[in-house]
Amino acid sequence: MPQADLSYDAIELGKSYGPYKYPLSERIARILEATENAHPWHHGRSPWGPPVAPPSILGSICMRFIDWIAPIVPGTLHARQDVRTDAALRLDRQPIAYGTFVEKYERRGRRWAVFETRLRDETGLIIGRGRTTLAFPERVETANEHAEKGDSKLAERKGELTPITRTITQEKMTAFSEDSANARRGTSIHISPDVAKKAGFETTIAQGMMAADYISEVMTGVLGKEWFAYAGLSLTFLQPILCGDTLTANGRLQDETMKGAVLHKMYEVWAENQRGEAVTAGSAGALVMPGR
Repeated sequence: MPQADLSYDAIELGKSYGPYKYPLSERIARILEATENAHPWHHGRSPWGPPVAPPSILGSICMRFIDWIAPIVPGTLHARQDVRTDAALRLDRQPIAYGTFVEKYERRGRRWAVFETRLRDETGLIIGRGRTTLAFPERVETANEHAEKGDSKLAERKGELTPITRTITQEKMTAFSEDSANARRGTSIHISPDVAKKAGFETTIAQGMMAADYISEVMTGVLGKEWFAYAGLSLTFLQPILCGDTLTANGRLQDETMKGAVLHKMYEVWAENQRGEAVTAGSAGALVMPGR
């Protein structure tokens, strides 16, 4: 694949990419180590037999797929991630991705692009879909501005689920991001403090998908097996997660609607730092059997 950085101007809307084969078996141990996810279904037998990956890993696969097309420009921000699951991703299976850039536009002093991904495994089983929104570093309004402006306060939000609290360290950030093209060439804002400072950050910042993984782990605790198929996670990454921050993921039930014989449950979810600021927020939903 081409090695030039993925620039906004070079993006061709509607062009098909893939197949991209994500090295799940090689990466999963480091990802689980980075996020401290000790759920037994990821490390031993699961309801599907072999261990399964956290559903949120589909978002990370989407990012690595884009990286495979062309290295992402250093300083490009992952602004939003939407994931839909159709089946649990077994660790003995090979995820294969196909995708297309479907939008690019200018807004709020930035250039944006949206990439849609379809995922299956080597047996042909449909795993899910992803929609990734990137904010390119060109035309930055201020050095520390994040991809999306928004209210990062969690006023009036009270978590009703069992929260997960984790502290972000450089060791964890490196384990999570070490396979990216920018990490391999020494230009990662997630690994190099000098690169992060040149991009306008105080220090290295974590990938937003780390917070997404914490939220996904909360939802695993709430919904169990039903979180791994026919479920969705839609998150906006509101502001940078700095090395050393302590994040707490939580949520609350927002809506329940019968859809035929099953119940669709929708949750408001978020992750906040030790200052009470929301770094990630959005929604999570799944189809569940009535009575859960």
